[in-house]
Amino acid sequence: MSSARADIEKRVLQFREKQAKLQREREGYYDAVIEKVRATEWNEFVTPHPKRNAVGR
Repeated sequence: MSSARADIEKRVLQFREKQAKLQREREGYYDAVIEKVRATEWNEFVTPHPKRNAVGR
């Protein structure tokens, strides 16, 4: 019986590791997309570009 329990514990650990990896990948993708969106000109009224001064146009 302990062999079955050890197998289950191993599978649960692998599942948790896989879920953590997928979460990190989703967060990295989100950060990359948000960075690209914030760098676009069309979005400057929502999130002003740090290198441009919106005053004086």
